[in-house]
Amino acid sequence: MSPQAVTVMSQSKFSAALIFGLLSATSLSAQAYDRIVAMSPDVVDVMVALGATHKLVGKDATNSNPALKHVRPVGMHRNITAESVLAVKPDLALGSYMVQPASIYQRLNGLKVKAVNVAPKEDAATFASSIKMIGNYVGKKSQGNQLATTWLKQMQPMKATKKRYVLSYDGRIVAGKGTVGDELIRRAGGINAANVSGLKPMSREGWLAAKPDVIIIADHNQAMVGGLAGFSKRPEIAASKASVQFWPADSFLRYGLNSPQVLKKLNAAGS
Repeated sequence: MSPQAVTVMSQSKFSAALIFGLLSATSLSAQAYDRIVAMSPDVVDVMVALGATHKLVGKDATNSNPALKHVRPVGMHRNITAESVLAVKPDLALGSYMVQPASIYQRLNGLKVKAVNVAPKEDAATFASSIKMIGNYVGKKSQGNQLATTWLKQMQPMKATKKRYVLSYDGRIVAGKGTVGDELIRRAGGINAANVSGLKPMSREGWLAAKPDVIIIADHNQAMVGGLAGFSKRPEIAASKASVQFWPADSFLRYGLNSPQVLKKLNAAGS
C-alpha cells in the first residue's frame, strides 16, 4: 500500500473518530440534566409549560400545580437550604432572584451541584431570557425560544386608561416605583398611585394622597384585612371610593407566564 493511501486512511479514521466524539458529546450534553430542582415558582411554571416535568425531582413548596403533586418540595423559595436541595440528589438546581438566601447558588456549586440563577434581575427582559435558558437546560431550546418570543410580544403596552392603581400585598405594603407591579400597571395603561419606591408600607396619609381608582390586594390576606367590607371601611379607603379586589399575589407581584393575561385584567379593572 502506498504512503499516500495510508495517509488517506489515517485521516479518514481520525475524521470518523472526531465525528463520533462530537456526536457523543452532544448526546451527553442533551441528557446532562435529568434530575432538576426548580427552587422558585417562576422556574417551576416554565418547566411545566415546556413539558419538562419528568425532569423535576424537587420544587419550590409554594407551587401547587396538580401536575407536580408527586414532585418533592425542597422548601420555600424565600428560605431554602442547600441540605434540602441535596436531599433529592439533583444534577442541576435552577432558580431566580426570588430564591433566598442569594448565597444558595454559590453554596450548591461549591458542593458540586450546578446551580444557576436564570433571572438575577426583576424585569420583563430578564424573565424572557430565563425562559430561553430553562429551555436550553431541559433540552427544549426551540420551544423555549418560541415561548419567550410570544410572551414578550404579548407584554406590549396597552392603551392608556388614566386610572390610578395601588397593588398591595396586605393592605399595608404596596408595590411602589421600580417593582414588577409598577411595570405591570404601566404596561396595562394605568398610573401607579403608590408614592413609594420598592415594596414598602404606605402610611395612612400616603393612601389618602394616592386617590386610587383600583386597589388590588393578595387574596390570601383577605381575611386579615377584614374582607372587602372591613377594608373598605377604613377612612383612607372610604375617601377614595376605589374598587377593591383580591387577586393571587403571584399574578401581580412577580412576572409569570400569565403576565400578559394580568395586563388585560388590570386594563379591564380600570375601565
